[in-house]
Amino acid sequence: MIRRVPIRRTSVRGRHRDGLATAAVPHYTWDHEARAEAALLQITWPGWAVLYGTGSRLFHAIATWPTPEPLLLCDRTVEGLKAQMREAEMTAITRRRVLTGTDRP
Repeated sequence: MIRRVPIRRTSVRGRHRDGLATAAVPHYTWDHEARAEAALLQITWPGWAVLYGTGSRLFHAIATWPTPEPLLLCDRTVEGLKAQMREAEMTAITRRRVLTGTDRP
């Protein structure tokens, strides 16, 4: 049998003491410039969902158009992500032409 002994709190420290009001915690917006760039990129490229990961510090682009498998691109800069998005779109267009046979004159 385990016997529980009540804990006596003689000197409680911190913000969360019984009977006291809670302290206000400030709200921080991390990397707001990069998040704004990702939002602008999403507006200018309508076929993509663009996000910025504050933990990974990477820009992510997810294709919203139909693809055979999920298409996720990542890069540290907006310019690098734009280049990858442009290349992915061109690859998708050329594959579509080859599969449908529309590349013939």
